[in-house]
Order: sequence, then structure tokens, then C-alpha cells
Amino acid sequence: MATRKNKSTEGGSTEASTSRKRKAASPRKPAGRKKSPRGKNNVDPSDEDIRLRAYFIAERRMRLALPGDASADWLEAKRQLLEEDSGPGAQK
Repeated sequence: MATRKNKSTEGGSTEASTSRKRKAASPRKPAGRKKSPRGKNNVDPSDEDIRLRAYFIAERRMRLALPGDASADWLEAKRQLLEEDSGPGAQK
């Protein structure tokens, strides 16, 4: 049994293959930090600012013989600085 070739399939380009063009991928946002619930000022305090605040927190903690350690002081310092940035008097 002889097979016949169709002219549309001989040239390598067919209507079916040209109509199957891929759609362009939708642009995605780059993976990164999610928006924080803070105010419009989304800039984190610098390590130097946190270090200085943590120093004073540690000084107070030691003077008053309160429980805690350097890690807790660092986290408290960062929390305070972030709160000050998003507080009622924060710049907009």
C-alpha cells in the first residue's frame, strides 16, 4: 500500500506547527522579602544602630540584674528601632 505525502507536511512547516506557538511566560516577581506590615518606611535599621541600642539595653539589664543574654538584647534593640520607624511620628 503506497502512502501519499501531503504537500502541507513535506516542507517541514505546517499550519498545525505554526499555530502551536508557545505563549510567552508571564513575568514573575523576583523571589525576595515579602512586604512587611510596617509603615511606608521599609528600611531595616543598620547593624550599627542595632548594636548601639543593644549595648545600652545590656547595660541596663546588667545594672538591674535582669535575666537575658546578648541575643535577647539584639532582638529587643531591633524591635525597638523598628517600632520607632513605624510609630505615630514616623516620616511618611
